[in-house]
Amino acid sequence: MGKMKRAEPKLPAELPESLFEEAMDDHYITNCRISQETIDFAAERALHIDTVVFENVNFVDIAWPRSEFVDVVFINCDLSNADFSRCVFHRTEFRNSKLMGTNFAEAGVRHTLFSECVLNYAAFGFSLCTFSKFDTSSMRQADFYEAELKNTEFTSCDMNEINFAETDLKGVDLSSNRFENIQVTIEKLAGCTVSPNQALAFARQFGMQIKDD
Repeated sequence: MGKMKRAEPKLPAELPESLFEEAMDDHYITNCRISQETIDFAAERALHIDTVVFENVNFVDIAWPRSEFVDVVFINCDLSNADFSRCVFHRTEFRNSKLMGTNFAEAGVRHTLFSECVLNYAAFGFSLCTFSKFDTSSMRQADFYEAELKNTEFTSCDMNEINFAETDLKGVDLSSNRFENIQVTIEKLAGCTVSPNQALAFARQFGMQIKDD
């Protein structure tokens, strides 16, 4: 049996264009494309967003905790400082989007892709990330405190000063990512893959003296 891979969003070839508030029906939004909008909708309760593409949308400090996103794609969007705490993301993609300071605390991030995004200061503390991927993104000072990472990939990201404290990094490959300093819990590093230069940086971080031949 082959290794299970990240599932991509299940979207039809074409979706009808709609405005955000016109598409909403009792906090449900489904089967549409929303583009070129500024959205500052204050959700009174959790939203359910299914089979939707957001493109070139500016989300202004939205707070949508406990919402659910299934088969959703964000393209060229600004979601900075959004509150997605305790949300569920399933087969979701964030492409070329800005997520500075976005709150994913305690979220379920499943089969989700972050590609060419800005995730500086984003918060993933206590989240569960499964079959997800962070690719070619800036993740400076992002917070993954006590997150659970299962079959989650990090590739070609800027991870300087990222926080993985109390996060089990067994099976996580950091070798293609860039950082000078990150926070980790030494007891939870076993089984993590790093490059030789990264291994030296970790050794210095933990107070070891490196002696050249």
